[in-house]
Amino acid sequence: RSKMQSHRSAAFLHVCVFILASQQASAWTWSSQAPINSAPKVSGPACSAAADDRIILFGGLTDLIGSPTTHDLWVYNKVNENNDSGWEMIERRKQGISRPIPRMYAASVVLDNSLFLFGGWNPGEPGSEGIFLDDVWRLSLKSMKWDRNEVSLPYPMSRHTACTVGPDTIAIQTHKGLLNMSFDGRMWSIKEQPTIGEGPDGLSMCASASLGDDSGKMLVFGGSTKTQELSSAAFVLDAKSWTWNKLQSKEGGEAPNPIASSSAAFVNGNQCVVFGGATLGSEGYAGGLIPQDDTWLCTIEDDLVEWQRIATEGSPGGRVAASLSAIDDELILQGGWDPVSKETYDQTWVLKK
Repeated sequence: RSKMQSHRSAAFLHVCVFILASQQASAWTWSSQAPINSAPKVSGPACSAAADDRIILFGGLTDLIGSPTTHDLWVYNKVNENNDSGWEMIERRKQGISRPIPRMYAASVVLDNSLFLFGGWNPGEPGSEGIFLDDVWRLSLKSMKWDRNEVSLPYPMSRHTACTVGPDTIAIQTHKGLLNMSFDGRMWSIKEQPTIGEGPDGLSMCASASLGDDSGKMLVFGGSTKTQELSSAAFVLDAKSWTWNKLQSKEGGEAPNPIASSSAAFVNGNQCVVFGGATLGSEGYAGGLIPQDDTWLCTIEDDLVEWQRIATEGSPGGRVAASLSAIDDELILQGGWDPVSKETYDQTWVLKK
């Protein structure tokens, strides 16, 4: 009798957990936003959210591989003067005399009232290797004019990530290691930053997100090595001690497959959302990328991570190299590319709880 009651209690608990997970998953919904004006149709742009409910998007690849990159600058306003949400392209003549050249796979962050742009790749003419960039640019979010920063990256790079990790500190994660860009009150400097702990060494095409303005932490997830091995690992950097922590998935839970070029955005103190990316088939890169349309809620507790699939109905199509940005209580998905259909997207999607 006691065993029977225990079995019933365990079964009841399992059902309750399943119902709770289903309710949490259905609490998140995707919706496509009706276009008001044109919107950026690119993959691999640099994109960051500002503090005033704006998203700043720069550059990207305009269509299929071999198509040109752009240096268009776009601003998404959650609410404009007509009480609408939508994208606006900033005319180049209004961006100042000196501007970044076209590129894709750059990284960007917003710090104070500026957007900082780091490196990237201009593929150049088809058949050429293009130009890998080491420049750093600052865009004033008041004047919307560019200035090239007085410092450069220590080496050219693309497919890297960056996050603000302090009031005057930016962490830049590359396949070669971590860079620290900081301001001492007079000028900026960039240095290679030694770290302790197991970090995402050798990985690029990762998704990353700051874990809050005051946390001093950033999440790095997924990515690919130079030998085309994909990762499903999640790491947290604590910039107060420059310590990496490789997170362990909670036992019994589901988790994303090894994936590259997904998108991530911060939700609250210990949660981020990860969307899309691509996995590999049985033949590896030779068999092509397989785009994913899963939306994952990532909850971090100390050195553990819990993954939960959310917004399982009506999600955007699978894609790689899209942007995902949080403003207010919404996550805005823009752009990206489907390696199967070869389509580059311009539809804006909104994820909301």
